[in-house]
Amino acid sequence: MAVTVALVFAAGMAGAQALPPQAQLPVWATQQLDSLAKREAVEVSARMNPFVLRGDFDGDGKGDLAVLVKNKDSKKEGIAFLFRQKTAPLIVGAGHALSSGGDDFAWLEVWQVEDKGSLQHSYHEKSLKTDGIVVAKEGSASALIYIKGGKAFWQQQGD
Repeated sequence: MAVTVALVFAAGMAGAQALPPQAQLPVWATQQLDSLAKREAVEVSARMNPFVLRGDFDGDGKGDLAVLVKNKDSKKEGIAFLFRQKTAPLIVGAGHALSSGGDDFAWLEVWQVEDKGSLQHSYHEKSLKTDGIVVAKEGSASALIYIKGGKAFWQQQGD
């Protein structure tokens, strides 16, 4: 009996298909991305794992998302910040230049959330006021991207 159950389960798993990246996001994020895609021609990019990070990027106490995206027309890659409040999504890269990061984040190989309150050696304030994202190319440059007053800022951390 146990062998039969195992074989049926294995057969069912063999036919299972992975969900597309956007379907793995919460409904509120999917709605924002759908709306954004109509204006900006962007789609979720799953070239990196994880392709989405969670943090409080606008400082309102609610979890927001940073999602890797690619512009369907130009193929330039970037990050879409999706906020839980009524704040409009914000794109960096994917055709939207952000300081030394440029308008194409295809160079991005590593990213992680930098927690609010972290002391920043090169940050112009004493500590990070919201969660941010550290972006890097292995063995090369890294930077902190943070949101302040509804705008994205780039703080170079190393070359």
